[in-house]
Amino acid sequence: MSQEKAVPISVTAVRAEGYSADRKEIVISLTTKYSNAERKYSVPVECLYDLIVDLQRLNAGDAEVPEETLIQPADALHSSD
Repeated sequence: MSQEKAVPISVTAVRAEGYSADRKEIVISLTTKYSNAERKYSVPVECLYDLIVDLQRLNAGDAEVPEETLIQPADALHSSD
């Protein structure tokens, strides 16, 4: 029995809503292409660091990324933006 690849759901908006009380998780909201309903998720901060690393790796495959432009987890956590 073969498994089919899942088709990705198109996300039209991603927003950071806030931190959990212990600041170890970030509440994010997602809106998808075929639904106006906004779904909220609690994501561990470490998962978002992993996402940043993955995005940087994908970007590095396309072109050389200067080291100073890479976001480090400590920088992201203490950013005032």
